[in-house]
Amino acid sequence: MACSDALGVKLGHRRKLQRRIANSRGLAPDASLVSPIRASVEDTRTENTKPEPIKPDSKDVAVVTKRKYRRHPKPDENAPERPPSAYVLFSNIEMRDDLKGRNLTFTEIAKLVGENWQSLSPVEKEPFETQALNAKEKYNQDLAEYKKTYEYKKYAQYLHEFKQKQLHQNQGT
Repeated sequence: MACSDALGVKLGHRRKLQRRIANSRGLAPDASLVSPIRASVEDTRTENTKPEPIKPDSKDVAVVTKRKYRRHPKPDENAPERPPSAYVLFSNIEMRDDLKGRNLTFTEIAKLVGENWQSLSPVEKEPFETQALNAKEKYNQDLAEYKKTYEYKKYAQYLHEFKQKQLHQNQGT
């Protein structure tokens, strides 16, 4: 076992190996190695202070900070549904029949569909693009009509309030 040889610990001495690894990572020799899952109530009471993170010697290392979750507004359920693109139409119509009998993962299907779409000539893509363009024009007409309704005004008010609330919460933290 290469790791145990490098740290001078015999095979089967798990606790000693864990201690050596922890010490090599900068954890204090007297710090507890008890996992949070198995920690008793007494251990959690005594360990209220967090150990200071190890600062890298090199200034080239980027500090990774966890990004806060950004809430998103609820989608407008009354709005017209967005039309599919030419690529989506192609994948739904043409490729579904070709790939139906195979047992492929989503990733494999996506790669095959992408390769097939790329290999199509502009003439072969034209019916899908025409269909997508017609669907987009109909969507834009439906959306213009929808924007005249009370439901849209209600959703616009919800969006405004949501953005104000998010802005207020971000300034408070």
